[in-house]
Amino acid sequence: MRWTIILIFCFCYTNPLKAQGNEYSYIDRIALAIPASQTNTTADIADYIKEHFDTDSKRIRAIYTWVTNNIKYDKDSIHRVILDEDNEERVTYALKRRKGVCENFAAIFTDICTKSGINSFMIEGCSRQDGSIDRSPHAWCAAFINNQWFLYDPTWDAGFISRGFFVNQVQTNFYQMSPSDFIYTHLPFDPLFQFLNYPVNYKEFSRGNKQTNKSDSYFNYVDSIKAYNRSDSLARYLSALSRIENFDWPVSKIDSKIKRIKLEIELIYQDRDMALYHSAIADYNDGIEILNDFINYRNNQFQPAKTNDEVQRMFDKISKKITSANSGLNNVNKSKAVLTLNTGDIQSKLNELAANLKEEQEFFKNHLSEVK
Repeated sequence: MRWTIILIFCFCYTNPLKAQGNEYSYIDRIALAIPASQTNTTADIADYIKEHFDTDSKRIRAIYTWVTNNIKYDKDSIHRVILDEDNEERVTYALKRRKGVCENFAAIFTDICTKSGINSFMIEGCSRQDGSIDRSPHAWCAAFINNQWFLYDPTWDAGFISRGFFVNQVQTNFYQMSPSDFIYTHLPFDPLFQFLNYPVNYKEFSRGNKQTNKSDSYFNYVDSIKAYNRSDSLARYLSALSRIENFDWPVSKIDSKIKRIKLEIELIYQDRDMALYHSAIADYNDGIEILNDFINYRNNQFQPAKTNDEVQRMFDKISKKITSANSGLNNVNKSKAVLTLNTGDIQSKLNELAANLKEEQEFFKNHLSEVK
C-alpha cells in the first residue's frame, strides 16, 4: 500500500518551473513568428499580441520577447541618451531602424503594453553595473500584472557591448522582477516608481544597500500611483518635481531631469495661456459680430421688426462674450509661466466693445421711449 501511495504521488507531481518554462516557450515561439508586415507600428504589434494571447501575463511575455529579439542596441549611439525626446519619435526611430538605446527599448515596450491594455510606465533614473553607478542616465519599464507591479529592462536583456560590438545574447535576467530586487540595480529619479513603501535614496543605492530604514516615513505608493493615473499632464509633472526635489538627490544627478520637467511645465502653462488668449479673441470677434448685427438693424430703421426680447437677447449674448473674454484674460494675467502674453491690446478692444454696447443699449432704450 505504501508503494502505491508513492507511485501515485510521483505521477501527479508537476515541476512548476518546468511548466512555466514550457508555457514561456510556447509564447516565445508565437511572439517570434509575428509577420514582418505586422511589425511596422506598435499598434500592429499590439493587435497581433491581443489576437494570439488572452491574458496580460502571456501578452507581456510576448511583448518582451519580441522587443529583446528584434531591437538591437545601437552602439554608435551609446552616449546618445536624450530622455526629453518625444515618445512617439523614440518609437518611430527605433522601429524603422530596428535598433536604438535604452530610451527606445523602453518606449517601444511601454507603448506596445499600453496598446495591449496593460497599465505600464517608462521610467528614467540611475543604474548600477559591475558594482558601480553608470555615468549616463538609463530608462526601463514597469507594468501592472496580476494585481502587482513588476519591473523590466529590455535593453539589458537584449545583449551587451563587447569590444565595441553589440553581442546579441537575449536573456531574461531583468524580466518581471520584483521592486525589492530591482532596486539594487535601478534607481528611478522619481521615488514613486520604486513601488516601495520605504523608498531607497541615492546614498543607500550608491552603497549597494537595498534595505531601507523602516524608521523613515511610510510612503503609500499604491494610492500615489492611483492619483498619478487620474491626473493630467501638468499635475503629474508638478507632483514628480516635488517628489524628486525632496528626495535627497545629489544636485548633479538630477539637474538635467529637473530642468526638463520644468521645461515641460512651462510649455503646458504657455499652451494654456495661448488657448485662453485665442478664446478671448474669438469671444471678442463674436461680440463684435453680434453688435454689428444690431447696428445694421438700427440703421435699417429697426426693420424687419424684432421683439424687445429678441433685441435684449442680442445684448445679453454680447455681454456674455465680454465676460467670458475678460475671465480668460484674467487667467492669462495670473499665469505661472515664465514667459507671459501681453493682453493689453485685446483688453483695450474689449473695453471699447463694452463701452459701445452700453451706448447701443442706451440708444435702444431711448428709441423705445420715443415709440411709446
